[in-house]
Amino acid sequence: MRALTLSILPLALAVASCSITGNSSIQTLQNLPAATYRMEKPHASLLIRVKHMNLSYYTMRFTDFDATLEFDPKNPAASHVKAIINPLSVQADHPEDKEKWDQRIGEDMLEGKDFPQIVFDSTKIETTGENTGKVTGNLTLMGVTEPMTLDVTYNGAAPSAALYQGRDAIGFSARGHFDRSEYGSTRYGAIVGSEVEVVLEVEFTRRNS
Repeated sequence: MRALTLSILPLALAVASCSITGNSSIQTLQNLPAATYRMEKPHASLLIRVKHMNLSYYTMRFTDFDATLEFDPKNPAASHVKAIINPLSVQADHPEDKEKWDQRIGEDMLEGKDFPQIVFDSTKIETTGENTGKVTGNLTLMGVTEPMTLDVTYNGAAPSAALYQGRDAIGFSARGHFDRSEYGSTRYGAIVGSEVEVVLEVEFTRRNS
């Protein structure tokens, strides 16, 4: 749930992983300028999954989140990513009483009224492969901050993308896990598991200011 965070935001790590010059997409990434990149909300998704009664994984999404990437392709380890998520924006698409279940998750499990932001703030970026990396950061959920690591894949770059009015664009996928009980989220523990899986897809574009 703090996932996100991603999370939003583990993307800087993926950048770090792109250090081999034999791949044309990596060369494209290396040619992008060091700058501030902002998440393109229409092309980003943040999902979380939890075990339900040890029978299946219940999937939810956050619809209100944002992320910023301070990216330096020549020194990826110095890059930084920060994501902010609105816990009350969770949607479970329950077929019978959608609003009730969304409210129960956002207000009861995530205590979104008392803690209106979930924040992921990166602290370390590592390269693990040609197009992969790890982004470690502080995840703050329900007023508690704990470390979290995201496995990130760099998907590609699009310099001067026409879709984005000529702005440079880069894209990442990220996955991670955290234990919600470590943040004090224990409600419905009899039927909802403690481990939360985070799944993030995101595109960033360079901002001139």
